[in-house]
Amino acid sequence: MKSSWDTTKERSQYHFDPFTYDPKYDTVIKLGSIVGDWKKEVEEIIENSKPATWATRGYKRPDADVPKSDLEAEEYDLIRVGADPEKSITHLNWNIPPILQKMSDLFWLKDCMNRIHIQKPGEVWNLHLDKLEKWNPENPSSVMRIMIQLTDWQPGQFWEYGNYHHRGWRAGEVTTFDWQNVPHSTANAGHHPRVTFQITGVATDVTKNFLDLLAKQHVYYL
Repeated sequence: MKSSWDTTKERSQYHFDPFTYDPKYDTVIKLGSIVGDWKKEVEEIIENSKPATWATRGYKRPDADVPKSDLEAEEYDLIRVGADPEKSITHLNWNIPPILQKMSDLFWLKDCMNRIHIQKPGEVWNLHLDKLEKWNPENPSSVMRIMIQLTDWQPGQFWEYGNYHHRGWRAGEVTTFDWQNVPHSTANAGHHPRVTFQITGVATDVTKNFLDLLAKQHVYYL
């Protein structure tokens, strides 16, 4: 049986040594913060979110099935380590309120996919490497995945990028990472839902201009 983990490891430049820390890879890339008021929207997002497994997470849009070969390889990785492929890994909401659409539009990503991850207590997105090259197979390095935290960090919540554990964020924090090389996972072992706006697409010149502005100002007021 084909393994998604083994296949993606082969094209990664990560060291895969649990006792090595390489600042090039064992990190999250902080881009700045966006300030705005979306508390009311977040309440509705959580209430209307739906549980998702690896099979039901969507494929660039909610009504698109994950290709069979990809899913079989991903579920094989879960089964061989004793995990349940039917277990909910997160909740998703694909209904993007205007304030979050405005936020997404700032980045000017082509072929942009917007979705909101609501990871509830007890949910775990297992260690994996992303396969975002489908956005631009001829130039995968042009593809970006941006995370904007919509809620403050709470104890028990974490993201893991390589051997780096990311915690302590504030709502509005904007991050990205080297998706081609860095294995990552996320879990909620706390008592509160963790809500993250995920934006994925192909970077443009306008994307770079906005990221330069955000890096210079550190904060952007929506």
